[in-house]
Amino acid sequence: MKYVVFLISGFLFIGATAYAQDAADSATSSTADATQAPAEPTPTSDAATEEGEKRSPYYKKVQGWLWIEGVVGPSSYDPDSFGSLGGSTPNAPRLKGPEGGFAVGTAFGGGFFLGWFYRQANYGEYKLMKTGVEFQPTIRIPYVHIIFRVDLGFARMKGGNPYGLTNMDNGGIVASGGFGLRVPLVRWMSLFGTVDWSFVGLSMRGDLPGGTRASSWILGQQIGGNFGLTFHFIGVRKN
Repeated sequence: MKYVVFLISGFLFIGATAYAQDAADSATSSTADATQAPAEPTPTSDAATEEGEKRSPYYKKVQGWLWIEGVVGPSSYDPDSFGSLGGSTPNAPRLKGPEGGFAVGTAFGGGFFLGWFYRQANYGEYKLMKTGVEFQPTIRIPYVHIIFRVDLGFARMKGGNPYGLTNMDNGGIVASGGFGLRVPLVRWMSLFGTVDWSFVGLSMRGDLPGGTRASSWILGQQIGGNFGLTFHFIGVRKN
């Protein structure tokens, strides 16, 4: 009989030990799960990585509703390369000189600039003034933007003329086209450079050296290289 008691006691002891071991394993597993649970919200780290990428130079793109830009560069002008004053008046020589100006407009929050421009070139004997409407589409690829420039407006020769006219009055049209590159520097400023070609048609009226009254259109061309800075305001990018 006592052997039976010892045998039953042994089974009970083994069962109690196994139960205690299972309970300890379950508690350890629950503790480990509770410890690892806080490490689950990875979207925060992913969002931080994505935000860091957006702030890199790769994502720099010019924006803004108000653009103000200044420009300067060399130019050359042939006043009558397509049509001269006529008569015994010799053709005007092609002259070189600096040109400067500015433009003010809006890019509608993106890369398409529409505004008003003013340019004036100094050729020593006279000055050539241009003003009008400027269109400037921009392809905003990373780091460097490709820009195109189209100008339509009014042109005028000031401070003299290449024909020796007195009592001169003139005015006409200008149509320009060009292309170049724009480099975003900071969110509110960019650097650009373009090569432009302009058709200039002027109606010239004045007295020739012999006293004869002259009135005719002269058709010429201007070629220039422009470099400048653009300041961007209102609605610029956040970085």
